[in-house]
Amino acid sequence: MKKKFYVTTAIDYVNARPHIGHSYQKVLADVLARWHKQAGEDVFFLTGTDEHGQKLADAAKEAGVSPKKFVDKMSKYFKLAWEKLDIECDRFIRTTDKDHEAAARKFAELLHKKGDIYLGKYEGLYCRRCERYYTEKDLENDRCPTHNIKPETVSEPCYFFKLSRYQDALLDLYEQRKRFVLPAARFNEIKNRIEGGLKDLAVSRTSIKWGIPFPIGKGHVTYVWFEALLNYITGIGWPAKKFNKYWPADIHLLGKDNNWFHSVIWPAILLAAGIEPPKTVYVHGFINLKGQKMSKSLGNVINPVYLAEKYGADAYRYFFTRELSPREDSYFSEEGLVERYNSELANELGNLVSRTITMIERFCNSKVPAGKVDTKLAKLTEKVYKTASTHIENVDVNRAVEEIWKLVREVNKYIQSNKPWTLKDKKLDVVLFNCANSIKDICALAWPYVPSSIEKIVKQLGIKRPLHSDLKSAIKSVKVKKGAPIFPKLEYKAEKKVFNLDIRKGKIVKIEEVPNSDKLLKLTIDFGKFKRQAVAGLKPYFKPSELKGKNFVFLVNLAPAKLAGIKSECMIIAAEDKGKYDLLVPTGKIGLEGHSSEPAKQVSLKDFANYKFKVRDGKALCGDAVLTGVKSKFKKGRVV
Repeated sequence: MKKKFYVTTAIDYVNARPHIGHSYQKVLADVLARWHKQAGEDVFFLTGTDEHGQKLADAAKEAGVSPKKFVDKMSKYFKLAWEKLDIECDRFIRTTDKDHEAAARKFAELLHKKGDIYLGKYEGLYCRRCERYYTEKDLENDRCPTHNIKPETVSEPCYFFKLSRYQDALLDLYEQRKRFVLPAARFNEIKNRIEGGLKDLAVSRTSIKWGIPFPIGKGHVTYVWFEALLNYITGIGWPAKKFNKYWPADIHLLGKDNNWFHSVIWPAILLAAGIEPPKTVYVHGFINLKGQKMSKSLGNVINPVYLAEKYGADAYRYFFTRELSPREDSYFSEEGLVERYNSELANELGNLVSRTITMIERFCNSKVPAGKVDTKLAKLTEKVYKTASTHIENVDVNRAVEEIWKLVREVNKYIQSNKPWTLKDKKLDVVLFNCANSIKDICALAWPYVPSSIEKIVKQLGIKRPLHSDLKSAIKSVKVKKGAPIFPKLEYKAEKKVFNLDIRKGKIVKIEEVPNSDKLLKLTIDFGKFKRQAVAGLKPYFKPSELKGKNFVFLVNLAPAKLAGIKSECMIIAAEDKGKYDLLVPTGKIGLEGHSSEPAKQVSLKDFANYKFKVRDGKALCGDAVLTGVKSKFKKGRVV
């Protein structure tokens, strides 16, 4: 039987489209999966989407569709992104899949029969954004550490899992498995928290409707963080025995914000069910942009599909696995991606392949000549393979590819020192044979990182894609055929993002009634250097005393229009939610994050609507970008 290798990623919450933070661990997992396939192992790679919970129900409601229709649409964006990045999973699981839902109910029943689930009442703190329960000591300045918002106080009947019962069992597991959580710093964080004591975990909700019905209590829905974790076993067939073919997972890949759930709750519920915990949970860092954490709430996320279509999947994959370290937070820049691609893929590997095949065509009638393997290159190849394998085992994929590139550079040096264009007969044959043989070995090692490019190289080299087992076999006398450049040079051009709306702070200095109107008020607004008048339908919602002498936010370059026969030269901006209105107020310099401000001379109402403004947690957002210097008292709503 083949040795098995089972790798999983966190499943992504589909409240918004994927960004490069989501893609990082998927690329990592794909590299690990492909490396083990190269080693001849039986590999299973699982990824997917998390599709239950209140946050998704809220997003669906805002979109005006059912939760199921919403998650069906959003899940497709994630599938598309991974296809664009040449990520080949064996199953893309969705937590709305029927087999997962049925298995999640069965798992809850199993724990209930074992006496590990009981009915109680939850009273405490809950963050709606991350759908997580918190204790006061978990908070940072009384706020959720992930989303920087104050959690809600929740009180409702819930079923609880006896997590506290498994405190000692978890500590014993950690003692027995020194590699259970990697890197070691993440392991120490978890052990220290557990030693401080565990509280039982609420595993059902009665205030939420969009989720898997909890099989024990009527009116209860399974807590999303309980059922979502089960995907790692339901995705390979649990409760049927066939899941044992791949279980336990060899490695779970996840971000550091998910460490608690995967390193504490997950092994605890597995132990309760009599199922062996996974071998390793690897917790990688975040991706930052110019020193700032990337997040949807900050509006600074980047769509991986955009980058893959602009530069190609292999350029993307290579940068993320060569430049970034899984062990810590890393920085992304588009300019850095282009620079790394050009310097290493184009100049080093691409040039090596092009020179070698060109010389074989010119001097050897397009046939790889026979020769003897160079001892120095053979020893380096063996060393590179062993060292890279160790790095892969530790998920140091960046160090592994750095090791592989030692071979790429050494073969380029081999060409420069031997100058095959000056040689003849057997000496020429030996040099070109070793160049072709080393390229074959590089293909066997580098395929997990740049699979599409390696497939092109082996085609030009006239061979099938080599495995790790082929490293000790010399290349045969095959016919080469040069094709288009494998790595055409890329050019970085910073794209200028322009914000054409002129949005400013203005003080309402005068309010007048509009004759024969129950809704309209005529406002005179002082913008400092100039004054404008606006006609706005504020009368049913605000008293004059709530408006006069106060600063609000206005669209100043709106095309003038007449309302009730009165010229309106600008527009006051408000948030609306369920028929209630809140005027946006200025807090500082107003601008759209990530965009330069170059206001157009005039914009229409249609232009304004095309920007798709909304309010989330008091912030005005344009798409995923934050409108800075503005706030609202509303937690959500549309901007009008």
